[in-house]
Amino acid sequence: MHRSLGRRVFVGAVGAVAAAALATPAYAAAPTIDVALPDVTVAAGGNNQIAPLLSSDKETTVTGATAVYELSGGLDGVSLDAPDEFSQCTSDGPAKITCSTPWETWISPAGVVGDFVAGITATKAALGKSGTVKLTFSADGVAPITRTAEVTVAEGVDLVAGAPKEISGRPGKSFEATVQVRNNTDTVVRGAAVIFDTDYPFQSTKQFANCFYAQSQANACTFDQDLEPGATYQAVLPYKLRADTYAPGAVAGEFEWLTTGDYTDLIKFLDDNGYEGPGTAGTGGKLELRKLPAVASLGNQKQTDTNPDNNWQSLTVNTSGKQGTDFAAIGAKVSGGAGDAVKVPVGVRNNGPATLDRSRSGSPAVVAVVTIPAGTTVATVPDGCVKAEDDSVRTKPDALQYACFSNRLFPAKTQMIWEFGLKITKVVPNAAGAIEVNPACECDVFDRDINKSNDVAKIVVNPADTGGSGGSLPITGPQTGLIGAGGLLLVAAGVAGFIVARRRRTRFEA
Repeated sequence: MHRSLGRRVFVGAVGAVAAAALATPAYAAAPTIDVALPDVTVAAGGNNQIAPLLSSDKETTVTGATAVYELSGGLDGVSLDAPDEFSQCTSDGPAKITCSTPWETWISPAGVVGDFVAGITATKAALGKSGTVKLTFSADGVAPITRTAEVTVAEGVDLVAGAPKEISGRPGKSFEATVQVRNNTDTVVRGAAVIFDTDYPFQSTKQFANCFYAQSQANACTFDQDLEPGATYQAVLPYKLRADTYAPGAVAGEFEWLTTGDYTDLIKFLDDNGYEGPGTAGTGGKLELRKLPAVASLGNQKQTDTNPDNNWQSLTVNTSGKQGTDFAAIGAKVSGGAGDAVKVPVGVRNNGPATLDRSRSGSPAVVAVVTIPAGTTVATVPDGCVKAEDDSVRTKPDALQYACFSNRLFPAKTQMIWEFGLKITKVVPNAAGAIEVNPACECDVFDRDINKSNDVAKIVVNPADTGGSGGSLPITGPQTGLIGAGGLLLVAAGVAGFIVARRRRTRFEA
């Protein structure tokens, strides 16, 4: 699979980023686990990998996880093997391989591949053959789950993306992304597609009929023309930096080229498993690759890229000017008697003028530390918050504190709310707690707030002054703000990237 599939959700094959000690513990009840297995296209005379996407209804860890792969059908000349010397896979013959891990496997609703990647190899004589691969996944306390996927042996080609580029721009100003691709083989490549992983500030200013869009951003374009052996092609995409782009700084876009066959496999995987695709087709004219002299097509055999590592081209836009972000804490005042349950909504407001996008780092835009007032106990904890038991994030060693995590993208002029449920055990007049926005800690937090005077707000239970806690702004959609386990863990996988995230993308109210 190509690394772009789901890239905005899974940022590599590693486990945790920043302050992994705050991950939520495994649940005692058996999880509900689902397995998605993409179809596999392998080049004749080449190799590829097979990997399941594991997901669960809640963050959990399992032990004794095992994935057994078995080939069947007319796949003479096709075999399964370990992808590298570090693999946890054991071969049971050319048509069967078992991949298992001796340690715990962490699984989340976002999905993970884990150590269950198998290799698949095809001889040149197997060109055009097809069959199936059956996967049986099991773990301690988890009943075996079986999935079947198609295996196709295709003609191998090699698309090579253009060189990285770097330009400059100002918020609100237009720029162009020139994407290039070269056919690095002596075979005509019959059609191609390019899929995008662009930061929030990349706003498309024109639509094309052969491209697909969501939230004012292009996500993919397809081309039905032949690419001549050795020839280079390019397309120019018009953009502007959104007016609320953070500056000075840098934003980036990555563009991956796929054969038509590989792109079709990608879209089928998304459709089969209920993920959103690349969006809606544009309403304008057709985006063309720069034309070179036409050559005769060499047939209708399916093609796959034998070296996807060179399919990526990056564009970095260095943003000039001065436009920062002001995060403001939102406190709360509540009243009640002993034994009463009260709801305490606290949060963070982005006063702007800039939107903060930390998608590239994988870190939340805001880490908020909530201190619980005296005379209360915590009855319910909102999604996106965990008890702060690690000194790396605690700000008051003797107080009961929780850490809450926002989404990685936090638009200007929106706010995010976490609602705690507290039980009043003793009436303490003016019992005070607090919410602190991005306090200094041994973790990756945004520390360039342009107005630090409003980074702390009080939480008061049974105040003498019952005045309000301030005005409001539109609330960011879904208010959970949960990113991985406890908001700090982002799981990696080679099978999921830009498009998978479309289903889970946070939507904000204007």
